[in-house]
Parts: sequence; structure tokens; C-alpha cells
Amino acid sequence: MIKSYPLYRDPLFWLSVLLSFFALTLSANAEEVRTRLSGELRVNNTLAPNVVVYLLPEVKGSLPIEPVTFTLIQKELAFFPDFSVVPMGSTLVFENQDDTIHNARSNGPSNRFNIGSQLPKTLKEVLLEHDGVVPIVCSVHPEMSALVYVSPSPYFAKTDSKGRFEIQNIKPGNYTIAPWHESLSRREVAAGRKKITLEKPSETVFLKLMAMGGLETDMSMVSKADWLPEVEAVELALEVAFSRWENKHHTSATAKVMRTQSALYQESGLRNAIAKGLGEPRALALEKRFDEIRKSVQGLKKGQAAAGLKQDIQTLVSDLKKDAEVLKAR
Repeated sequence: MIKSYPLYRDPLFWLSVLLSFFALTLSANAEEVRTRLSGELRVNNTLAPNVVVYLLPEVKGSLPIEPVTFTLIQKELAFFPDFSVVPMGSTLVFENQDDTIHNARSNGPSNRFNIGSQLPKTLKEVLLEHDGVVPIVCSVHPEMSALVYVSPSPYFAKTDSKGRFEIQNIKPGNYTIAPWHESLSRREVAAGRKKITLEKPSETVFLKLMAMGGLETDMSMVSKADWLPEVEAVELALEVAFSRWENKHHTSATAKVMRTQSALYQESGLRNAIAKGLGEPRALALEKRFDEIRKSVQGLKKGQAAAGLKQDIQTLVSDLKKDAEVLKAR
């Protein structure tokens, strides 16, 4: 005879319920496990503030990004804050607290916009759909400027005044830690990336970066133009100047060198690109070398040999070509 009784009186039923409860609890706890990454960052061996640090997962797009709404205040003819970091897809709100009209715009490499004339005590919004740097200026007041960096990852931070940073609530796994700073070229950013595995509740990392142009160089708006044609024009012009000098046409040779320096080096934008990309000292040093060549063809250097002048020209052109290649790679 088969006996029947309520299921809740079966010991095996309660055992299965208990095991299921523990399994669900363990699964939930496993999903809630998170880690924290802290560290210290140096640029040119100096603890650097306002460097963005973010984590990229092994599988691109595998991390959900939660956008935010961020307000940039225009007050007393300035943007507040002047530097900030937001996740991709965020909305940037411009709040004009001044009694004058503003016109915020960005011509940066990503998220270009122009909000048009913004009346006092009004709000305007811009959607930041793409990652990267967003340099912001005011068309009405050129002295106003700000930078917003749009992170491609939900895990990001910026270093404090002592070069320290902390990213919390990270899902354990394998990542690439990536930096960004306005003084770093694309090549220097790529060189500063580092693979990292996060497993423990707390991890620490120390990063060292190099900025060829120094921490004061702004690479956010440096043109990526190919400057080699301008350098080749400089080379041809200086060869003409050398030929005139050899034929004793010193006045004509001097004028040619001066026009080469002013038009092909300075007015073309080459000097400015070198100053922004490689530092003002580099641009100034090249300028002085143009001056030395000019003095030679002008006859201000007594006993200048042809071989020595030709070598000075070739070395200058060679260095300009190297700089043009570096600027193009950035």
C-alpha cells in the first residue's frame, strides 16, 4: 500500500530547498564581488595631477556604461570646473550664470559642437556620444576655456594634486589600464598603457609616463597634418641660398634664408606645430639654427667654409624631417 502525505513533510524536499537557497546566495555573492584599484602616476618622473586613468576590458564593449548629466557653469567669464571627466554618452549642460551672452563650442577631435548664442540665466545641453578629449572655448570670450575628457569605460579616475588615484567597484578580470593627459601624444599614451589582472579586493599600481614636450604642452588641439612637404620646401630653399652664397651673391642668399625662416618655417604653421608638439625650447632651438645659417651667408662669420655651412643646412633639414615624422605619428 502506497502512503501519500504532503510534500512539505518530506525531509528530502527541505534538503533540496536548503541547498537551492545556499546556491542562490553563493551566486549572488559571487556577482557582488568587486575590487578596488589605487595607484600613483608620474609624468617625466614628476607626480602629476589631473591625469585621467581608465580601464579597458579584454572584450571591447563588454562593460555597460551608465551616462550622467554634468553641468558646466559659465560664471565671471570662466568655466567651472575647467577640467572634468565623464563617461561616454553623458549629457553636458551649459549653465550661463553671467549677465552676458556666451557661445560655447568645441572643435576638438571628438564631439564637435557649437551651442550658439546662450542668453544669461539659461541652460543648453550637448550629448557627448564619443570618447576622447573635448576642448571647450567661448566664441564671444576667447579667454574662457575648459577641457572635458569622455571616458570609454565606466571605470575611471583622475589623479589628485599628489598624482594619486583610486577606482572603486571594479568587476574582477583582465584589463588594460590606459592614461590620458593633454601633454601626452597618441604615441606616448599608447606607450603608457599596461595590462593588469584584478583579482584581490584591493590592488595597487605605479605608472610612469614620458611627455616629450613637457607637462605644460597642450597636445589636445595639435594638428595631425603632414609637415613633410613644408620641410622639403625648406630644404630646396636653403639649397638655393647655399648656391647663391657660393657664387658670392651674399645679399640674395641672405634674403633667401630670411624668407625661408619667416614664410616656410614660421608662417606655414610648422614652428607652431613643433612648439605645441615637441615643446617651445625645441622650436626656439631650430629658430636659432636658422639664424646661424643666415649669419654665415651674410658674411658675419669670418672664414666660414663651404663644407661647414652645407653640413649645418643638412643637419637642420634632417632634424626638421625627424620632427615632421614625429608630429605625423601623433
